[in-house]
Order: sequence, then structure tokens, then C-alpha cells
Amino acid sequence: MKALRALMEFLGMTLPALLLAALVAVVMADVVARNFFAMSIMWAQEMAVILLATTVWLGLSGAAMQGQLFGISLFVDRLPERAAAYARLVADLLVLLIAAQVIRAALAQISTARFTTFLTLGWPKWIMAAILAAGMGLVIVGRVMQITDRLRKQRP
Repeated sequence: MKALRALMEFLGMTLPALLLAALVAVVMADVVARNFFAMSIMWAQEMAVILLATTVWLGLSGAAMQGQLFGISLFVDRLPERAAAYARLVADLLVLLIAAQVIRAALAQISTARFTTFLTLGWPKWIMAAILAAGMGLVIVGRVMQITDRLRKQRP
């Protein structure tokens, strides 16, 4: 379980931070190229879109693992203990259901976008849907880990 938690922390927290740094570097390089050399880096916009989407979609798993995915705690914390437990369970089930449906939609998009590519990078566009599906899969794993941790704490 510790190895899985370490992998989830890397994929959901460390990797998105590194990707965000790469995004800033790419955008800054493109801005410098445009302002000082009067030319744009052709692939910068497409790479920035991929880096931003990957940062957000993988970062969701880190938020899910830490129980920060949705701001329901503002309401749930004000409920009586028993009602709060049920509200958290309903929220967890909804997150799992929504993530599963997003994975389903991403897989459908992969099957329809398999022949399109980014213009300057030449990469297939289905990569974006695959990263979304992977991020939602990690959200599911993160929520399941959070649920099991909560259940362990409730046991005497």
C-alpha cells in the first residue's frame, strides 16, 4: 500500500508540479522569441495546451487522494456525525461514477480521434483523451484509497 501511495503522490502531486514548470518555461520562451526575435516557436501553443491539460488532469488525482477534490467539506462538516458520514459516502460514490463516465467518454473520443494530429507537433490528438482517461483512473484510485483510510479509522 505504501508503494501505491508513493506512486499516486508522484503522479498526482510531483509530476503536475514539474509539468507546470515546463509549461511556464515553454510559454516564457515563446513570449521571449516573439518579443525579442519577432518569431514564434511554432509548436509552443500546442505543447502548452498538452502540458496544461496534463497538469490539471493528473493534479485531480492528487486532490482526490488528499480528500480535496470537492469543496463539500464546508457543508458536510456542519452536519451531525452520522449524517456527515453518509454525505461523504454519497459524495465519494458520485465522484467514482462521474470519473467512470468521463473515462467512458474519453475512450469514445479516442476511437473517433485516432486519425487526427496536432499540426506542428504531429502527435495524435487522442493523446489528450488518453491522458484524461488516465487522470480519471487515478482519481478513482485516489478516492478508493481515501475511502479505505476512512473506513480503517472508523473501525475500533
